[in-house]
Amino acid sequence: MSTDARPPGPEPAANLDELAARLRELRVWSGVSYRELHRRIVRSRAARRIAEVPVYDTVYRCLQPGRSRLDVELVVDVVRALADDQVAARWRQAHQAITGTAADAAVVNVSERLPDDRIHLTGRAGELRRLCELASSPEPVVVVIDGMAGVGKTSLAIEAAHRLTAVHKQPVVFAVDLRGNDPARPPADPGAVLDACLKSLGQRGGKGLDLPARTARFRELLLGKRAVLLLDSAASADQVLPLLPGTPGSFVLVTSRIRLNLPAAATISLEPLTATESVQLLRRQLGPGQESRAIQKIADHAGHLPLALALVAGRITSTPEWTLSDHLDRLADRHRSLRLDDQVEAAFAQSYNSLGTDQRRLLRRLALHPGDDWDAAAAAALTGASPAEASGELRELADRSLIQTRSPGRYGLHALVRTFAAHRARDDEPARLRRDASTALLDHYRQSAAAAMAIYAPHESAWRPLVPESTAAFADREAARRWLESERVNLIACGIYAAEHGWPDHVADLSGILYRYLDDTGQYADGENLHHAAVQVATGTARGRALSSLGVAYWRLGSFGKARNVYQEALGIAATAGDRPEELRALINLGLVNERSGDYREALAGYWASIKISDEIGSRLATAQALQNVVHLDERLGRYEDALEHSEQCLAILAEVGDRATEGRLRNSRAQAHLGLKDAEAALAEAAQAAAIAREVNNRVGEAYALITTGRALRETADLDRAHQIHERAVSIAREVGNQDCEAQALNALGTTLLELSRADDAVLLHKAALAIAEELGDPYERAKSHDGLAAALSASGETEAAGGELHQALNLYRELRTPEAKSDRCGRPEAAHTGAHQYWL
Repeated sequence: MSTDARPPGPEPAANLDELAARLRELRVWSGVSYRELHRRIVRSRAARRIAEVPVYDTVYRCLQPGRSRLDVELVVDVVRALADDQVAARWRQAHQAITGTAADAAVVNVSERLPDDRIHLTGRAGELRRLCELASSPEPVVVVIDGMAGVGKTSLAIEAAHRLTAVHKQPVVFAVDLRGNDPARPPADPGAVLDACLKSLGQRGGKGLDLPARTARFRELLLGKRAVLLLDSAASADQVLPLLPGTPGSFVLVTSRIRLNLPAAATISLEPLTATESVQLLRRQLGPGQESRAIQKIADHAGHLPLALALVAGRITSTPEWTLSDHLDRLADRHRSLRLDDQVEAAFAQSYNSLGTDQRRLLRRLALHPGDDWDAAAAAALTGASPAEASGELRELADRSLIQTRSPGRYGLHALVRTFAAHRARDDEPARLRRDASTALLDHYRQSAAAAMAIYAPHESAWRPLVPESTAAFADREAARRWLESERVNLIACGIYAAEHGWPDHVADLSGILYRYLDDTGQYADGENLHHAAVQVATGTARGRALSSLGVAYWRLGSFGKARNVYQEALGIAATAGDRPEELRALINLGLVNERSGDYREALAGYWASIKISDEIGSRLATAQALQNVVHLDERLGRYEDALEHSEQCLAILAEVGDRATEGRLRNSRAQAHLGLKDAEAALAEAAQAAAIAREVNNRVGEAYALITTGRALRETADLDRAHQIHERAVSIAREVGNQDCEAQALNALGTTLLELSRADDAVLLHKAALAIAEELGDPYERAKSHDGLAAALSASGETEAAGGELHQALNLYRELRTPEAKSDRCGRPEAAHTGAHQYWL
C-alpha cells in the first residue's frame, strides 16, 4: 500500500471515463485485489440487507475505461469498501456533478412548519397510538413508516407530527420531501438539506463544511431542544443517516417505500386498509345515502388502498350524473383491461422504474402466477433464475414495498400492484415469453407435487401419472405434507388455470397426482374443482382417471347420484381402452355407491370383480384396498367372523405394501366387528390404533370415523362422559371437512350417547339432524339408524305413539337391507352393533 495516508479524491474528473480512472487509482492505493473488492462489496450489502448483489464481472467493469454509464450506488460501495463513508460521500457528489444531477439534488425545500394538508385518517388508530407511545421517550426517537405506493405513509406521518407538535411547546420543526420517488428530479442531497437546516437555526449554512461536519454542527445546535423532523419519501438509508440528530428530545419520522436499515429505529409497515375501513373512508367522502353493496364492491376494486380510494371518491363527487353502478362498471372494465387510474399508475411506475432489470422482470412475471402467494422456487421457475437468486430478488422487491411478505419465505402481490405488473408484462414481453414462463411455473408445481406425493404415499406410485423428475427434495413424509398444505391453494389454482388456458396435460396430471392427498385431508371442494377442471379438457384414459377422482369428491360431498354417473362413465372408458387398473378402480368406487344406496349384492360383486382384476395384473395394493371394503360390508351384514378373517388377509398384504392409510381404515372395521361380537375391550384397542394411524397420515375424516367407533365402545363399557366428549369431537371434525356421510353417523352416535346420559330431548334433535342428512344423501342405512335412534329417544320422553312410528320405519329399512338389526323385536332400543366405517377409495 502507498505510504500516502490520504486516499485519492474523485476530482478532477470531467466525465465518467476519468471517474473510472480515479477509481482505479483508489484501488491501487488501497492495495486491494479485484476479487477482495468484490467480496467486501457483497459483505457490505448483505450487512445492510440490500438484496441486489453485483457479480464479480460487474465490479471489474465498473473500474475499466470506456464507460458510458456508471451505477452511482456501485461507485459509492466501491469507495466505501476501499476507504470510508466520508470519502464515499465525496464520490457520490462527484458522480452527481459529472452526470448533471448535482445541481438538482442540491435544490431542496426544507420547511420550518409541517404541511397543512392534513386529512381525517380512517383506520391507523393502532399506528398512531404506537407513535405517541414512542414519542413519550426522553431519548432520541427515529420511526420509519414504510409501505407500498399509495398506502398512506405520508398522511399518517403528517398527522402524527401535528399531534406531537401540539403536545410540545414550540418545538423545532423541519419538514422536507427527500424525493425518493420523484420521476423528474434526483433524490435530495443530504448535505443540501443540512445546509438549509443550519441556516434555519441561525448559522450561515454549511459552506466550507463536508457532510460529517455539517451533521455534527446540526446535532450540536439541537442539543437541549425539542425537535420534530418529518423526512418524507426517503430514497435510501445513506440519504437519511446524516440527517438524524440523535439528541434527547428529538423525534424523526421517515417515510419510504423501501425498508430502511437505520440504527435503533422503530419500523411501522403499513398495509392496505381493511374492508370495513375502506367503506368508512368512502362513506365519509361521499356522504350518507349511498348503496352499501356498491360501495363495498368499489372498495374491493380499489384494493383498499387509500390513494386509489381517494381518487375514486373524487371522481364520484365530480361526476354527479354517474350512478355508483356506473362507477363500479368503469372500475370492473379497467380491471379486466389491466388499467389503473393515472395517479395510481404513476405512483407504481416510480417504484418500478427504480428497479434493476432482473427485479422488473420478476415483478412482471409474478403477475402471471395464478395463486395468491409463492416462494422462491416458484419465482425461480418464472424467471429461470436459481432459487437463491430469486430469493434475493424477492427480498429486494419486499424491501421496496412492491410485494408483501405473507409469512417467512412466502410473498404476495397487492391486487393493484398485480394489475400494474400484468399490464407491464403484456406491454413489455411478447406473448411467447409469457407463455414459456407460465409453462415453466406449471412444470414446477406438477413435478414438485409428484415428488412430494412420492414421499407422502409411496405405495401408490403406480397409480399416479408419470412426470419428469423434480429437483425438489423432501426429507420425510411430514416435510412433504407440509409442502403440499402450504402449496395446496396454488396447486388447485394452477390446475384450473392450466385447464382454462390450454395446458390439458398439466391439469390432468395434477388431478391424478393430488387425488390421494386431497381425499385424505378432507379437501373435498378443492378436489371437486381440480378434478372437474381435468374432466373438462382431458381425453382418453386421463379423462377416465379424472372422472373416478371426481366421483370420490362428489361422494364425500354427499352427491351420490352424480358420483354414480361419473363412475359409470369412467368404467366405460377403462373397459373400452383395456385399462385394467382404471377398470378395477371404477369398480371399487361404483361398489361403494351401490353399498350406500343399499344394493349390497351389487356392491359385493363389484368388490370381488375388482379383486380378480387386481390379482390378474399383480396389484397387491389394489387387492388390499378392495378387501378393506369387503371387510366393511361383511361387518355391516353381521358377518363378524368373516370380517375378521378377511381383515387378517388384508393386514398381511398391507404390511407388505406399506399402506398405512388403508390399515387405519381396516383397524376401524375390525373394531366394529369386535363390537358386533360384544368384545368392547378389543374394539377399543383396534379403534385406538385406527385413530392414531389417521392422525399419523393426516386423515381427518378417518380420525372422525375412528372416534365414532371409540365412543361406541366406551358407551358399552359405561364410560358415558368420555363417549360424549369423543362423539362431539367426531361431529366437529366431520363438519370441518364437510363430510356429510360422516356427520350423519357421528350425530346418530352422539344422540344415542346423550340418551344414555338421560338427555332424551337433545337426542331427538340430533337424530332428526342425522335423518335430514341421510335423506339428502339417499343413504337408507343411516336413515334407518336415525329412525331407530328417534324411536328410543321419543320413547324415553314418553311419546310412545311417535316412537312406535319411528321404530316401524327403522325396521322396514333394516329388513329391506337385510342387516342384523332387522331381526330385533325391541321397541325403541337403538342397536349399538354398527357404525359405518371409513372405506377405501381408489
